[in-house]
Amino acid sequence: MDNTLIGQYLNPKTKANYNIPLLKSYAGYPVVSAQELGLMDYFKNDGVNVGGMAWGGKTNPPGQGGGEAPSIVPNPYMFKNNAIGQNALVKLEASRHWMYENNYTPEFKITPEMQKWREEQFKDIGPAGEGYLKNDNLLKQTIISRIIGGDENVPLISNDVKKEAFAIRNKLEELDKKSKPTISDNVMSAIKLK
Repeated sequence: MDNTLIGQYLNPKTKANYNIPLLKSYAGYPVVSAQELGLMDYFKNDGVNVGGMAWGGKTNPPGQGGGEAPSIVPNPYMFKNNAIGQNALVKLEASRHWMYENNYTPEFKITPEMQKWREEQFKDIGPAGEGYLKNDNLLKQTIISRIIGGDENVPLISNDVKKEAFAIRNKLEELDKKSKPTISDNVMSAIKLK
């Protein structure tokens, strides 16, 4: 089995994912198509191994949608017919947006196992990996986001790290519930249309 993050998403434990609806947003962050943003060539060429990205927001540079509304862009070539994988990626990227926007600094320490994993995961992927190799906070944030996305390839995670990740996941779940219309909202909207 492929132990990379992408491999985890492309080979979910259950193959019966055809009835799972794709997330259109999570925690208030909309999912936007790569085609809509003009990123099809990027994902087909330079970004072929990139599952998706947290696009826009105040912390991303202009080449990654900086200044635009924060959104999530899945790689359309990677997640064809794979709702489980795409939904995991959406949650992962939403957690990145939330941590960036809240200047979140994870409290846990980088263990020797995490350092080894860091070097194995990010040393050969070019510019996309440089931040994770050089910036400890960015590495810790990606570990948390990968736990939230369900990546089982993250190294020997202590209960403290899990507790931190699950606390953020719970905040995202609360935000997600608040961002979805209720049945009453849907009924009122339908009445207004008539």
